[in-house]
Amino acid sequence: MVVTILLTFVSWVGLEANATENDSHTFWWAVGSFWTVLRFPVFTLYWHFLSSHNNIFLFSIAVSLNCAFYGFVIERIISLRRKKSEYQTVSPAQNDGAN
Repeated sequence: MVVTILLTFVSWVGLEANATENDSHTFWWAVGSFWTVLRFPVFTLYWHFLSSHNNIFLFSIAVSLNCAFYGFVIERIISLRRKKSEYQTVSPAQNDGAN
């Protein structure tokens, strides 16, 4: 979750660097474009609501919900990969000797 928070903050910085009229670096353009991925699902679904209120508390809650969402998704992926590796596969050669 900490990594997601850091990535969100850095992508916001990249967005701000892209918005300025100075000749921003390609690195900041790439980092800023990562915000397109990180804003899903809360900012994508509720952007009009969040932008109309313009409240930093609501933005903070939205970032926390996004981080919790990505934390849950990453935890599920890791959990499923661990479960898969616990079960040993039985090759056909081992199966024929059991009969």
